[in-house]
Amino acid sequence: MNIIDELSTLRTDYAGEMPEWFDTTLLDLFHKKKTRSDMKKRERTLDAALRGMLKAVPDEFMNTHKHSWIDVEGMIRESAFEIDACGYKPDVVIGIKSGGALIAKYVGDCLGVECVDYMKVSHYSDKSRSVAKSLTEASKDAKVTEEVNECVFGKKILLVDDQSATGASIVAAENYLISLSALEVKSFCLFSRGSELVDYYSRECLAVYFPWGKDA
Repeated sequence: MNIIDELSTLRTDYAGEMPEWFDTTLLDLFHKKKTRSDMKKRERTLDAALRGMLKAVPDEFMNTHKHSWIDVEGMIRESAFEIDACGYKPDVVIGIKSGGALIAKYVGDCLGVECVDYMKVSHYSDKSRSVAKSLTEASKDAKVTEEVNECVFGKKILLVDDQSATGASIVAAENYLISLSALEVKSFCLFSRGSELVDYYSRECLAVYFPWGKDA
């Protein structure tokens, strides 16, 4: 039985608990993301209104399903098969904070990669968990504001994020890693607005609800 087969036998209901594979060093990040503690009252009101409006958008453009950890695991396992079939064997999996960091460990587990690290790319998502800001400020320039700890010199890297609306975060992260002499950098997102934005993705659309969101 390979690593993906073993992972597929994990329990199918977490009943509100964190997955067994979750990196507990990220618990503070998870709770901050889930409570949206940085949002102002006005932003919360606008965010709630926009989330309601997005329910009318067809799923092929904006997925409003309330994704569970089990849903996320299933999408990652499917994509891990694709990545493996393409012959890409990363040495390091790097999650982009915050959503990408929260799933990077499981991506690494599915691909048999033990070395997992994190970095932060700052733009619209830095000061708010707001869907409204995510959509209205997505075109702003992105830059690396938290560097990796792992040495990436001469290594193959798989960048991980939860979703990509413009590809700005991925491009900024890729350029940064290449500047550190990474051998090769490819990217994976659960959701992507287009196939040209990332190398691998699970669904070609954007999503609203994740397990690390307040409404999950």
